[in-house]
Amino acid sequence: MNRLLPFAVFAALVGALLLAPSPSAARLAAFQAGDLLGEPLADGETTAGQALLASPALALGAVTFSPGEDGLDAAARASLVRALRTLAQESGLELELTGATAAAPGGLNLAVRLEDEERQSLTWSGSEGTVSVQRTYHAPDRGSLLPPLVAIALAILFRRPLLALGAGVLIGAALVRLQGGATLLGAVVGGGADTATVYLWDQIVDKARYEIILFVVFMLAMVGVITRAGGIHGLMSSIARLASSARRTQLATWFMGLAIFFDDYANTILVGSTMRPLTDRFRIAREKLAWIVDSTAAPVAGISIFSTWIAFEVSTFSAQLPDAGLPTTEGYAVFIGTLPFRFYCWLTLFFVGLVVCSGRDFGPMLRAERRARAGQVLRPGATPLVSDAATRLEPAPGVRAALGTALLPLGLFVGGTIFLILRTGGAFELGSAFFTLDGAAQVLYDGSGSEPLMWGALWGLLAALVLGRLRGLGLAPALEAAWHSLRAMAVAIAILYLAWMVGAVCGDLGTAAWLSVTLADGLPHVILPTALFLLAALVAFSTGSSWSTMTILLPLVVGLSYQLGAAAAGPGLDAEAMGYGLMLLSIGAVLEGAIFGDHCSPISDTTVMSSIASASDHVDHVRTQAPYAILVMAVAVVCGYLPSALFLDGERSWLPWAGLAAGMLLLTLIVRLLGRRADEPEAGGLDA
Repeated sequence: MNRLLPFAVFAALVGALLLAPSPSAARLAAFQAGDLLGEPLADGETTAGQALLASPALALGAVTFSPGEDGLDAAARASLVRALRTLAQESGLELELTGATAAAPGGLNLAVRLEDEERQSLTWSGSEGTVSVQRTYHAPDRGSLLPPLVAIALAILFRRPLLALGAGVLIGAALVRLQGGATLLGAVVGGGADTATVYLWDQIVDKARYEIILFVVFMLAMVGVITRAGGIHGLMSSIARLASSARRTQLATWFMGLAIFFDDYANTILVGSTMRPLTDRFRIAREKLAWIVDSTAAPVAGISIFSTWIAFEVSTFSAQLPDAGLPTTEGYAVFIGTLPFRFYCWLTLFFVGLVVCSGRDFGPMLRAERRARAGQVLRPGATPLVSDAATRLEPAPGVRAALGTALLPLGLFVGGTIFLILRTGGAFELGSAFFTLDGAAQVLYDGSGSEPLMWGALWGLLAALVLGRLRGLGLAPALEAAWHSLRAMAVAIAILYLAWMVGAVCGDLGTAAWLSVTLADGLPHVILPTALFLLAALVAFSTGSSWSTMTILLPLVVGLSYQLGAAAAGPGLDAEAMGYGLMLLSIGAVLEGAIFGDHCSPISDTTVMSSIASASDHVDHVRTQAPYAILVMAVAVVCGYLPSALFLDGERSWLPWAGLAAGMLLLTLIVRLLGRRADEPEAGGLDA
């Protein structure tokens, strides 16, 4: 029953998607027309996008799409405009673009063609003559959903994430081969080869990927050395003076999650790995620790104005702000305006604190907590992503526990990471400009990434080795402790790589594009934010990446939401204010939906890293976290997105705050009515 219920819900979602009418190949091709700008010209050095941006005064004339279905010319124009603006922003260019919504006199006439549903071409005429690029094109279909759906379904049913993710990658690679014209046998054989030679190899040689792996390795090795040198026990003794019970320990974990607001990866690994010994001491389920870690990391980084997220989030929509009559420089002001509409993140952070402070749980998490209070922090038969030997490390004989042995390496990691982010982002060259919101956010964005985390973790590890040696821990025992922390990491690393490979396969199959076009057409303004939230959640759940979901959907939202909001303005209402308000609400909905979908997805790298940091069984973490995330999502929709859109008038600035207050009250009532403490009798409550 524990497996069949979530699988039944999942199957119902799949059934609804399969019954949804699939868009035509021409509609999908128009939606993806902007991808043609990345294709190289005949010289092999310049792309179509670079050539267009080099036009002296860029103006778009007529955009024709063949075959000429109604509305496809406008869809192709919108796709090309989004791609042009994004390219300009990435290149640091100020784009003076006319003809974004209608043909401009004397503008470039672009012709987009779909030939035999196998090739897509873009042609225009300019001072250099006729220019043309083309690419092989296969319209995504329902089959593009198979890789993530198979992976997720098998993970739910069999609790074997390696098997599940591997099957998803193999099926996806075979489907890509089938799209290329291979026979069924050739697709199976060729897809199997591509799994290793294309998808795995691409992830192995990707610099950001191996830096993330090294960051995790260095961090866990550092914690192992600190533990053997007595630092973690010193830290536990200090925290235990305040966190003297299971509830207070969870509260301390929540506070630590809020404090590490500058990066979600650093938050996840640091909080989970350092608090795990204390949560084990007070018999707190590993699933509960993983949920607290996972549910504070992305939400706090996502809404913090001083995190590695803010400039990325701004970059995904700011290039399209001219569609709403705003300059691209207003991106950060728009981001600040979305904060009251970030219902899921605010309510998730509140809900974690509520559950921790009340000591009440329900559903699978309550069962996990009752099992833990009985002495089993892991489910019998569970497969934690960190070895048992690593979680049972003790200080070496003769080494005295000391708080400084933990704080110095951890402080060097945090401080070193922040220093590298600032240096890489150019903070020291900006001068006083750094102390503006735009300047600080841009520095955080330019300096963000996995490299500062990797080097910061390495510095922390080296500091731990030096301090251990000074406290009497020899080099050999220190390295042995590091190895104990890492020797079961092969499974965790394999899961991370497979999750990235599923995302790459989904990109080749156009999974996100198919979902976006299938579900996003013809939405009235009242349900637009809710629909965008759910669409973003579905894309992030299927692809395992909140950032890629934001990149795909946010460029679509600015113009659409502004126009719908302005058109919905009735007598006596300010059309511009209505459009701006719906735009803020819709941008917030996409950002939040992406984080929610990422939370629920077993193929998300941050979900995997939460399981690693907490030494939890990965599928158990997903299974216990999903009901809590779904509850907060439902409250965010009912109390936030629906009423905010329904009563939108551009003037009620208090409305989102009232929605947040109502959501907090509703969550409090639900926890009070359904929640039970782990040490209470099992009768009553939603614990089945």
